[in-house]
Amino acid sequence: MINDTTRGRHRAPGRHNPLSELKLLARESAQPALKAGALVAATGGLVAGFANPASADSLSPAAAKAAGANAAVAPQGAPAAVGPAAAAAPAASTALSKIGFAPAAQQATAQRVATSKPQVIQDVQLQAQRAAAQAAAAKAAAAKAAAERQAAAQRASRDLTRSTLTNSTSTTKSGSNGYTPGASAGMRASHNWATAGQCTWGALNQWYQSEGYYPGGWTGNAMAWASGARSAGYTVSSTPRTRSIIVMQPGVAGSSSVGHVGWVTAVNGNQVTIIEMNATAGPYNYDTRTVTLSGGMSFIYAP
Repeated sequence: MINDTTRGRHRAPGRHNPLSELKLLARESAQPALKAGALVAATGGLVAGFANPASADSLSPAAAKAAGANAAVAPQGAPAAVGPAAAAAPAASTALSKIGFAPAAQQATAQRVATSKPQVIQDVQLQAQRAAAQAAAAKAAAAKAAAERQAAAQRASRDLTRSTLTNSTSTTKSGSNGYTPGASAGMRASHNWATAGQCTWGALNQWYQSEGYYPGGWTGNAMAWASGARSAGYTVSSTPRTRSIIVMQPGVAGSSSVGHVGWVTAVNGNQVTIIEMNATAGPYNYDTRTVTLSGGMSFIYAP
């Protein structure tokens, strides 16, 4: 194998040293300084990039003298072999300025963002639940107020009825026999315990409308009510009086085989006006009539 050691553009085997090659070209060139300047300009500062350390070889005195002699004839436009020029520091910029936004526009945008008010997100379902709860509370309050008004009206009606009946009874007693029977309070019931639609149920309902409670402590058909009420603590008399239940034995004033009862609304001598259920009007219906006082009639007084 033969090694080619010819000088020129062919490189010798081994490590390549760009500085040695440049020195060789400068020595062999007819115009060393001019060609060296051209090479430096072409390489754009290659010497600075590949310079050896401080212990590297330097130009011989003869080559340095030759280069200094020819430096005057070098073109003025040839660049100096000092490496690439330092780039100017870029002006401060932001991400928005790189895409065409001016700093003033950026500042205005920042101000708008900073001064914008936070958006409040409302819970629609929670608002609907609150509205439904408020509506239910208002409805309950209205129902309670209506119930209180109705109760007050019923109390006023009972008081008025009681006062009217008491005055009527007093007038009747003073004009007829001048005797005012006493009345005692007996047992009470929590509901209307008689059979619905019958005369007994109607009489108890009229007592409740007048006095505000149901009498109790006895049961049975109408003909047994006088003895039953007396046993329960109520005053029972043969003298008619308003605010009382009239008890008629079977056959008296058209009573059935089990007797009949009604509520006394007026007394005029021996004429007694009553309101009764399941008589001439049939079950569940009231009618009013006046009967003549006779034997077989008793009266349960309301206190």
